[in-house]
Amino acid sequence: MKFFIAAVISLLLPLPLLAKPDPAPAKPRTVRVLVNPRTIQNLPDFPLASLKMSLSPKLYKSLCVSNVDAWIVALIPPHGGEPKIVHSEAGGVFDKIALSMAKGWSPVGYNTTESRISSPSLKVHLLIYKIVNGLMAVNFSNNDEAFHAGIQRSDVWVGLWSNGKWTTIGGTKVIRQSPDPYR
Repeated sequence: MKFFIAAVISLLLPLPLLAKPDPAPAKPRTVRVLVNPRTIQNLPDFPLASLKMSLSPKLYKSLCVSNVDAWIVALIPPHGGEPKIVHSEAGGVFDKIALSMAKGWSPVGYNTTESRISSPSLKVHLLIYKIVNGLMAVNFSNNDEAFHAGIQRSDVWVGLWSNGKWTTIGGTKVIRQSPDPYR
């Protein structure tokens, strides 16, 4: 009897060693999803209402869910002069483009009887989005000073940098010459 039990145990022990081991579980596929994407809706002090009034609803909705890669703001002095950068992201890579585009804007519709002490300055915003085809840029102006409170409409330029040149894909503003974003 002891011999029989020893024979059965000796036969059963090597069976798991001969069995094919279970394949390792497949490595889960990782998908990169931004937990808190940086969109125009969560940029601090961003003139969202002005942009919403100036864009088509379809384009505005797509911009609201897209991740902003850079946001640059240039300030245009009230009586001419060179614009200057007041907010810059992406290490200054797109500052030249923002300054070039800001030169195409000027404050209009300001009545000097409202205030003879100060004149309005204008902020020109440039949003940069990295997309599959290249870069997409959105350029518009806004004045957030007190006497411009309320609904503001602005021309907007939406362009695509692809194959070494800018192509206008939307908006109402005409930009004649835009610099190369990589110079």
